[in-house]
Amino acid sequence: MERLRGIRSAVARRITATHLVAALCFLLAVVPAYLYRPDGLHAVNLACAAVTVVPVLLSARYLLVSWFLSVLLLLLLPGAYGTRTGPELDWGWPWTLGLTAAVGFLLYRVALRLGTVVVVAVLAVTFVATWPRLDDWGDAALPGFLATGAVLLGNAVRRRREADGLLRAEQTRLVALEERTRIARELHDVVSHHMSALVLRTDAVSYRLPGLAPEVRDELDVIQRMAREGLTEMRRMLVVLRADDGDGSAPQPGLSDVESMVDRFRETGTEITLGVDVGPVPAGVGLSAYRIVQEALSNSGRHAPGGAVSVVIGTSGDVLKVEVRNASATRPALDDDPGRPRHGLAGMAERVRVLGGGFTSGPTPDGGFAVVADLPLHGEDTA
Repeated sequence: MERLRGIRSAVARRITATHLVAALCFLLAVVPAYLYRPDGLHAVNLACAAVTVVPVLLSARYLLVSWFLSVLLLLLLPGAYGTRTGPELDWGWPWTLGLTAAVGFLLYRVALRLGTVVVVAVLAVTFVATWPRLDDWGDAALPGFLATGAVLLGNAVRRRREADGLLRAEQTRLVALEERTRIARELHDVVSHHMSALVLRTDAVSYRLPGLAPEVRDELDVIQRMAREGLTEMRRMLVVLRADDGDGSAPQPGLSDVESMVDRFRETGTEITLGVDVGPVPAGVGLSAYRIVQEALSNSGRHAPGGAVSVVIGTSGDVLKVEVRNASATRPALDDDPGRPRHGLAGMAERVRVLGGGFTSGPTPDGGFAVVADLPLHGEDTA
């Protein structure tokens, strides 16, 4: 049964819109004649219908070649049909509905994929190719209208896709900027902690070591003053960075907090395995690793509920590797829109990029999803 489902899934993946259009064109070239003619189908109907779908099937790889073949069919197939078409002949239309649909589809695809100059040339040549088979110049209006409509539709869809692409790119850029601001806020907290510790230590030196030489005491006073000025500037920056985000008094998390976060996610019923084999790391790197795991677990809960998740954090040379993998969903996804931009992935990628690391994400062969981040272990402060 599993093998049968796998075969069905593979067949479904191979059936594309092109195949469906080809099947429709074949039916439109055969069925009207079969229903209309008292003597039923003739072998020439089937042969011409089969020829009609060839350009459609080739269009996925050889678009202009397919269009050129369709122009040849406009010129040649009416002679092959003769009087063996269906109701089209009584309408004064020399082509079958199947061939008309095939040419329209190819014009639509040309407008969808190629530039304006090529599209205009293709439209003009197609329109002119209909003339030899028309009995009256007045009949030229209909093929011109149909061809122009197909081109305009393809152009409209192409422009819509371009606009959607620009919108997604802008949304991704805004997400990156928001994530960068969030990183700045979090790193500000880390730096402020060290600056505060520096001020306190320099304050304590005079009491712990009362016998310092005057020049050493003067140097410590300069260091203390600079540290206080730096801390004051950091606090001013905090006002700007956290204008809409509270006072930011809570300490920033690190690798030591990953286990408790995973425990909270386990309370939702998700099966999560956690492996952490790493010593102290720079505070900023630990913070980013925590946020990446947090976002990856949230994504797995939304897009693959019920699927088991594994979280592995370890070091390889001077790189901290964070890997989060989830199995396929066992329940309906909370967010099953494949076209919606994945801002969480963009945020994780931006966080890794700021640290100069590497980031990959994508589906796994078993139907799950994997997020892998390599964070350089630069810096001396650890947490």
